[in-house]
Amino acid sequence: MTWNFEIKDAQERLFTMAKKIASILEINDIPYEIAFGTLLGAIRHKGFIPWDDDFDFFLFDDTYDSAIEILRHNLPQNMFLEDKKSEPNYFHAWARVKDMNSECDYCHYPHDGFYAHKGLSVDLYRIKKIKTSDFAEFRYLSAIKYIERRKELKLITDEDYKSRKASYEIRKNNDKVDTTDEEIFAYPFDIGFQLVNDVLPLKKYKFEDSEFWGPANGESILSFRYGNWQSLPPENQRIPHYSTVIFK
Repeated sequence: MTWNFEIKDAQERLFTMAKKIASILEINDIPYEIAFGTLLGAIRHKGFIPWDDDFDFFLFDDTYDSAIEILRHNLPQNMFLEDKKSEPNYFHAWARVKDMNSECDYCHYPHDGFYAHKGLSVDLYRIKKIKTSDFAEFRYLSAIKYIERRKELKLITDEDYKSRKASYEIRKNNDKVDTTDEEIFAYPFDIGFQLVNDVLPLKKYKFEDSEFWGPANGESILSFRYGNWQSLPPENQRIPHYSTVIFK
């Protein structure tokens, strides 16, 4: 895959968005943590992964809905809160904040182009505290809800829906049910979970010339998700999400 935009330009725009989002959440005493590649970038690079054009937050289930409404009413005009309320065709299981002054092409995720706003986005994932014994069912039901929404919007065929549902059922049946009933923060689909003790208490991480809240034990979380996260991937895997970003 090739791309025809400057990664640094996309990162600068995303960084500005992320700082604004975090500021609004912190002013309103709403907890969050940086997640996925953003957490990896903070720990391994003290900022963005050099080829990354993405920014990810986790928001906690008990304050998620209020966080989204606060952001909806307090974001600047150049940022758009994208969810089922604001985008009739929305099918994601989490909300996003879109940049209104850019337009992207989505080679990796072409279905994202189905939405009216096509700018750079910051993901706001919902994580829920559950017990390990409930994780398999939680992940299964979340996945089914997701593909049902996509089928309803005619983004996948009936055959694709049946195939995906069957694969989720197989995965659920093969999941080992952990009966220890340890508390975890779970995210739907195949990403797994975070141990509560690895998440809380939150702590600050340096990211570029700023700081964001993150999990108590980020290294443990990265090892669980990525394995040997300290090593860089092969060069042919160092690719951004977007193929084109046009700044207005």
